[in-house]
Amino acid sequence: MARTLDQIIKELDPTFSGQRKTLNDRANLIPGQIKAEEAGLEAKQGQAFNQILGGARQRGLGFSGIPLGEQAQYTATEFLPAIARLRQSGREQAMSLQDAILGINERRDTLGQQIFQTEQDRAAQERQASQARAAQAQATFGAFNSLGLGGQGGEQASTRPQIQRTKNGGFNFFDAYGEPVNAAEYVALNREAGGQLGYRQLLSRMAKDGDKNAAVALRYVGDDGMFGNAPSQFRGVLGALGARGQFTDPTAAQSFRNSNQSNPIYTMPMLTMPGSRR
Repeated sequence: MARTLDQIIKELDPTFSGQRKTLNDRANLIPGQIKAEEAGLEAKQGQAFNQILGGARQRGLGFSGIPLGEQAQYTATEFLPAIARLRQSGREQAMSLQDAILGINERRDTLGQQIFQTEQDRAAQERQASQARAAQAQATFGAFNSLGLGGQGGEQASTRPQIQRTKNGGFNFFDAYGEPVNAAEYVALNREAGGQLGYRQLLSRMAKDGDKNAAVALRYVGDDGMFGNAPSQFRGVLGALGARGQFTDPTAAQSFRNSNQSNPIYTMPMLTMPGSRR
């Protein structure tokens, strides 16, 4: 079952929490840093006041009282602006760190969204593949039933070669691993799996179900898949069904025999029957 977006983000969060903690720790230090720097400015203010008072005494004004005007001027022009700059700098640092934390969360959420979308896409592909397998199985069992082989469905069918009825009414044959084979190969593999279906029996059922190529093959081919002196015009039809033999056209027959010497009967890629219903 695909994870929800919240589940993914929750699982990703520990990866980003360390970065957030570092930034939060830095943000938490800012108030103490400002307080320490303010104390330094206050100490500097005190020193400035003492210097102002000392200067007044040197000028002979020491008995007239503290020079409050000069001290107020220092406070207004030096001390308070420095305090304001310090506090503004602290606020800017805190905001910068907060933006960095938000950026970390945004990267986490973006990554989570990407993972979520990938898992959703994968789940959709798996559903489509499952539906395709179900359709394949339905088509296979439909072909079994149309040829009177319905008893080979179910669990047993997974170890047997299979038949698929095409949309155009023809037949495709596959081994137990889903690789395409021809009709003769299908019969041989079916018998290896314990089936009793003969080659001509298969052709007969195909012909009754409307396959014209199978009807042509029945005129010339024996149950062993062999034929003799078949018209060369049927070379493609018989070859596609995995049959072997001789043709009335010597040139075509020699070509067909040479082909079969290098490609035994069980090497045809799949059933392709020109002229059959497609």
